[in-house]
Amino acid sequence: MTTRTPALPGVFTGLPAGLGHSAQRAIAALARPHAATGLQPCPPAFVMPYPVRMNPHLEAARERAAEWAERTGLTGPDGVWGREHFDLLELALFTALTQPDLSREELLLVGDWNVWAFAVDDHFLRYKAAADEPGAQRFVTRLAACMPLGSAAAPAPQHPVEAALADVWTRSAPALPAGLRRRLRDAALDFAAANLWELANNLRGRIPDPVEYLQMRRRTAGTPLSTVLPLHASGQDLPPQLLGHPIVSALIDAFADNVDLRNDLYSHRKETELEGELNNAVPVFQRFLHCPLQTAVDTVGDLMNARLDCFDRLIREELPKLADEFGPEGYRVVAAFADGLKDWLAGDHAWYPRTGRYTAGLG
Repeated sequence: MTTRTPALPGVFTGLPAGLGHSAQRAIAALARPHAATGLQPCPPAFVMPYPVRMNPHLEAARERAAEWAERTGLTGPDGVWGREHFDLLELALFTALTQPDLSREELLLVGDWNVWAFAVDDHFLRYKAAADEPGAQRFVTRLAACMPLGSAAAPAPQHPVEAALADVWTRSAPALPAGLRRRLRDAALDFAAANLWELANNLRGRIPDPVEYLQMRRRTAGTPLSTVLPLHASGQDLPPQLLGHPIVSALIDAFADNVDLRNDLYSHRKETELEGELNNAVPVFQRFLHCPLQTAVDTVGDLMNARLDCFDRLIREELPKLADEFGPEGYRVVAAFADGLKDWLAGDHAWYPRTGRYTAGLG
């Protein structure tokens, strides 16, 4: 494990309590020196206390992802990616690392959802490049019809992202209880719709403040979708009283912030240099703190690790208290959910050095 640098005591952070007390230590990075090397900033320490495990069905997932992306049109002349670029992304590896215990069939289905989610993210680059806000809004609006909750049939897809969603929804929804089916649908739509906020910021040259950014980043990164997919694969759901409990909500937020900030650190150069993206924690903190790039990178790294500290502390100290409130069975359910989040964090951490998604096209 990478050694953490302790935060300085007594440094006022100005961050709201909603981010967690451990997160507040991140701004203490401003009180110590930061070393920059050359034109590019030094990366921060990426801390991960949880073991990485690989799903044994990785090769089947790779074959499936390539076949499904081609069949739905996500790869090809009118698709989101060319086949060579798709292979570079290693999306099946992402699924196998973040879901080590799923059965073969469960892994393939969750893998399809993950491919679709990455396709949405990259499809939005077209609207950002063309400054096409109305087109993006129409795209998001049509996605709801691709996931009917009743007996109505989905409309004929207009492009591969719709075709892929309609296909994976048709294979997912029938086996799910009504509550989880709606949660999965809402999570997918919320993820897609949150991209409209990013597009609006880009078109207006607006860089949000850190608090607004972190709250919205949980949506643009698809946190609700990431947390509901493992439940979907197993056909189980957290009861509303558990899911909405302040301890569980804080756990999910800490999970999301660690994942999102890690993504921002790895994707910073690609997004700012190749895509003209403003919605990244590095420029957000650089502007807010009026600091050099290296200081912003280090601050984001400290916040990322502080949120992991918060996540780990909640599991060790707060989650067991739910046994008194919900009994042994309630605690067992939420503890299994937390274990799944730990697997997700470890796999996500291990995937970044092995994907070409954030380095392709950079010098």
